[in-house]
Amino acid sequence: MANGIDKKALFRLKAEPYLKPISDLGVGFYNLDENTAKIEFQLYNAKGTLQISENNIDAYAYFESANGSVSDVIDLEVLDGLNGIVGITLDKEFLQASTDTKVKGQVYVGVNNADNDPKNNEVAVFREFTFEVADALINKISSFTKIEYIRMFDQLKARILQRVEDIEQAIANGADYVTEMRLVKDQAITQINQTVTDGKNYIDEVVNQYNQDVYTIKSTAINDVNTSKNDAISSINNITEQSTNNVENVTNTAIEHVDDKLNEFNQAILDNEFVKPEGLNDKLSSLTWQKYKLTQDDGKPTFYTDIDPLTLPPGQYQISYMRKNPFNNNGSAMYNVDILQGIDNTKQVIAVLSYTGQVFIKNVHKGTDLGWKELTKTQTDTGWIPFNLINGGNSNVQFKNEIDNGFDCAYRITTNGSVTRKTIRLNGANLVNNQLIAQLPQNLFKNVHSFPIRTPIKSNYAGGYITGKPSGEVYFFVNGDVSAWTETRYIYGEYSWTD
Repeated sequence: MANGIDKKALFRLKAEPYLKPISDLGVGFYNLDENTAKIEFQLYNAKGTLQISENNIDAYAYFESANGSVSDVIDLEVLDGLNGIVGITLDKEFLQASTDTKVKGQVYVGVNNADNDPKNNEVAVFREFTFEVADALINKISSFTKIEYIRMFDQLKARILQRVEDIEQAIANGADYVTEMRLVKDQAITQINQTVTDGKNYIDEVVNQYNQDVYTIKSTAINDVNTSKNDAISSINNITEQSTNNVENVTNTAIEHVDDKLNEFNQAILDNEFVKPEGLNDKLSSLTWQKYKLTQDDGKPTFYTDIDPLTLPPGQYQISYMRKNPFNNNGSAMYNVDILQGIDNTKQVIAVLSYTGQVFIKNVHKGTDLGWKELTKTQTDTGWIPFNLINGGNSNVQFKNEIDNGFDCAYRITTNGSVTRKTIRLNGANLVNNQLIAQLPQNLFKNVHSFPIRTPIKSNYAGGYITGKPSGEVYFFVNGDVSAWTETRYIYGEYSWTD
């Protein structure tokens, strides 16, 4: 229940085989806590926080009081699967049974075995921890105080009984009011009946007058409609007659014009004024326009399969199973090909591999094939991938300066051909010397990288620096007097490198 009064405690549990002393969580609950005593655990190992969900693990806990009281095996709720956080709410009955004792607990995580094969069973037991359960202060009220509360309750009870007696007396005196209310009711009924009779007479008069008015209006409207109808029919007949005359005049004129043109056409044929087929070829040849066909009539390239592009004339082609392709193989691939041919036995072949967009060019100079060259380069960019500082570091404090409004903790990888550039941004506070502040992907740093980082300026230390390792671990170090550094100081900066 999200009531805002939860008493939460978050602790980190590491999956490791090393025996260590029992950890005291340093927290305590009371035996009157109900649905508010919550403990959250962040599960992690040497590689970082565990990625968990209710679909791939079963997490549960068991608690035992120093006085012998024990809890049930309680399932843990997955609160933040990406950060490996699970939680539990302690049972009220167990807290009351464990009053004024120290409670020992342990967390168990088992991997769901989808195929029920015993070889795939995996269960991890995390280190033991303890916390205390105290008696609520209110349970320590003295017997004298309790007697005083009982006496106050008796006095309150006497007052309530007196108030009930007064109310019953008032109800008994209500008989006279009932007689008066009946008299008023009879008078009201008589007045209502008279009002209904008067209203009915008035409505009858209004209805009769309304019927008479409607009949008069209906007669007048019928006469007006008949007059408008007759006028409209007369007007339509006049317009129809006039339109018919106009159509007949236009038709006669069009027929005469077509007859004249047919006569002119027939006379032109007789006079041999049309171009004959042999004359048409001569006229087309004399025109100055591009007469070489580069594509099909619909503008699409000509399709070929299993052919060497150097055997084709200039033009645009689509080739499947292209012989002597840029990869020197016989695999199935579709190429869009442009062929340009110059004088002195020179030719350029530009080929685009359809499914990748790679562009290649082959140059033939004076009959010598110079081979294929790729014109494209593969480029990738992960964009900024944010991350949070760990081990108590505060991430993304939004440091302000005159240049920008600050940036988040993030890293980025860009590849341009064979060159890969990596960049890391850091913005945080609450750090100490020699602290592991981030766990990034392995091999982000192929080698150990150290670089200075911006910090507040003090005379007795020279700032700080960051060291990244191939394991992905990122450490912060104070450069100078460590005693002058406080956890509240910040770091802020960006660093790029190529592997």
